[in-house]
Formats: sequence, structure tokens, C-alpha cells
Amino acid sequence: MIKACSTIIIAGILLIFSCKTTQINKINHADLVIKAGFICGWGSGQDSLEISSRAIKYTYATPRTSSAKIKKTRSVSNSEWDEIVNAVNVDDFQKLNYQTCNVCFDGCDEWISIEKNNFSHKITFTKGTKIDSISKLQVKLEQLREEFKK
Repeated sequence: MIKACSTIIIAGILLIFSCKTTQINKINHADLVIKAGFICGWGSGQDSLEISSRAIKYTYATPRTSSAKIKKTRSVSNSEWDEIVNAVNVDDFQKLNYQTCNVCFDGCDEWISIEKNNFSHKITFTKGTKIDSISKLQVKLEQLREEFKK
């Protein structure tokens, strides 16, 4: 009898704890900021995107001029923010260690930076390089860049 009661109590405790671990924990990405852009040598141009849960800012400039040629900002809808967040895997991004310096030799570098709370990680790579683990993010960034260039 004691063994049967113990088994029932243990099964009940396991059931309670297993239910708690299966609850979906929604991660708050409101403080996530994604920055991206490119820079090329010989003053041929650079651009930058800054994406947060509230807005996207785009700037394009050539260093030879004193002001930005294109500077645009627009708001971000909840559904678009969800799409952007779903394209980002911070754990995979943090594992990347790309640090090129093509601009040092008059080439072009592309860069992506992700910031969240106290976390910050930036990669630089040859402009146009496709990186498998962040391909969804790269596609989204290119879509945004094309939208703002118009």
C-alpha cells in the first residue's frame, strides 16, 4: 500500500513538473537591435541599416561628400518585427567569427552586429558572401536595403 501511494505521489509530482517545462516561454525581443551595412575603399560608398522593434533607419553616403545621399526611417509593424526576429538565431550568430578587412585594401566589407541587453557581437565579411547559419537574416537585410534604395 505504501509503495503504491509513493508511486502515485511521485507520478503526480513528475506530471506537475513536466507540465511546467512544456509551457511555451515567449522571449522578449523588444530590446534586440540589428545593425548591418557595407563599406568600400576609395571613398566609393557605405550604407547602414539599424533595425529595432520600433523603427528601421537606413543611411547611404559617399565619404567624399559631407552629407548622406539617402537617409530614411520608417516604423516597423508587429508582424514585420516577428519576421525579422524569426530570421535571427542569436546563438548561431554568436558562434560566427568573421573579421575581414577588405576595406583596408580598397575592397568592400559587409558587417552585421546584433545587440541585446549586455550582449553584442559583430562580424565583418567580404561583401556578398553568403553564410549558411544566417542566410535568412541576410536575405531580409538585402530586401530592406533594396526597399530603402528606391
